[in-house]
Amino acid sequence: MDNIVKQNGREVHLVIKPDKDCEVNSGLGSIRGARQGELSFSTITGTQGQRLTEPHVYRYGGMVPTSWDDALWLAAEVTRRVVEEQGEDGLIVSAFDHGGAGG
Repeated sequence: MDNIVKQNGREVHLVIKPDKDCEVNSGLGSIRGARQGELSFSTITGTQGQRLTEPHVYRYGGMVPTSWDDALWLAAEVTRRVVEEQGEDGLIVSAFDHGGAGG
């Protein structure tokens, strides 16, 4: 899976190659891992439309763009309220990244 991205102002081919020694996928690329190249941010191949460039929050029944200040305030406020009501053990953070965000 490949893509054309800009690196230091130059267009370069980004290629994801499977690890032949990987026991998990028997040397083959996983669909999620291999597609990282294909889905990386690129104005050249048009994948930028599939990538977020600003934070979004769930409001009014859907995801809407917001400022970084608002998104961080919201995360901090939710965290504060959970800790106040349930204590520190009530706070659980679940994050998923398959490498596309720098993992």
